[in-house]
Amino acid sequence: MSAKKDAKAQLRAGKPAETLSQDKIPGEKAVKQSLSGEQRRHLESLGAAWTAVSGIAPNVLIPQVVATVLKEGGTRPAWQWTVQDNEYVLLAWPKEEPLRAAVLLSGPKGGQLRPVSAVPLLEGLPNDLTVSCVHPWDEGCGANVGVAMLEEGQPMWFYDPFYLRDKNDLTEDVTHTFLLGALAFGVRKALLDEITITQGPNYEAYAQAWLEANPGKSRLDVPPFKVNVAGKHIIHPGQAFGEYQIRAQIEDIDDCQLEKMPMKILYTRFPFENRPPLHLPIFVAKLNLKGYEPKVGDEIDAYVWFQGRVIDLDAQESREAGA
Repeated sequence: MSAKKDAKAQLRAGKPAETLSQDKIPGEKAVKQSLSGEQRRHLESLGAAWTAVSGIAPNVLIPQVVATVLKEGGTRPAWQWTVQDNEYVLLAWPKEEPLRAAVLLSGPKGGQLRPVSAVPLLEGLPNDLTVSCVHPWDEGCGANVGVAMLEEGQPMWFYDPFYLRDKNDLTEDVTHTFLLGALAFGVRKALLDEITITQGPNYEAYAQAWLEANPGKSRLDVPPFKVNVAGKHIIHPGQAFGEYQIRAQIEDIDDCQLEKMPMKILYTRFPFENRPPLHLPIFVAKLNLKGYEPKVGDEIDAYVWFQGRVIDLDAQESREAGA
């Protein structure tokens, strides 16, 4: 299945309904694993992200990206670092856009540098987050980073393209300011204030609890599972670490462009009771809006991929100076 079709599938309800009997109801452990996102996988590929930006197959797009960035791209002091005897330089283009094509170069100190990774680089918003765990990619120079959001809750994950630069700072229980953004595989206006769930892990947990509370009743007696989602802010684990189904309200909108590919930036905020809100800009290509014109105040459903990095030192210095 292509990345675009796969993203569309993730926005739909899921597998077709099937006839269920009591012995097919998952146990408590299986339900908890599904609800917590434990069944996700560390998908170590950036192909779907590039497709979400351009709609072009990665094997066609990435050689063009690398050639353009090597010719036109620029770098910053915070985007250059050394690990043991290897030097790393990240080039990004275009300079003034909040979404850039970036290529990471690496080579022996003082020697020739070669491209080792290409990533859509998101200029996220600063959020203070506490490191929970890190999953370095087996190949490439990035990692999936988990950060604690709620006590005793599952960590929230994002991809860090600057992992080798940030590695020594990504210590468990240490809080950093991260630049966090999201790239959308699909966005749609949330049309329903109430949803009826008929399948999936949430429904199974509800049905099992209802049957236990109503002995003698059968599966056919379980009443509809209705959930009021009007005004809700939801971040629910997707199929892979770093991917999430979200529901939020648009607080502001900007336009940007990666070469000839127009993008919208939808600014959202997720409030919490016992911690500061999470500020999240969502980058979505016009092609993935499917004719939808976002407006400030709209509630949206989206399937997104989170990307973050420890705030660049030069950006931190400017922030502290009030620039």
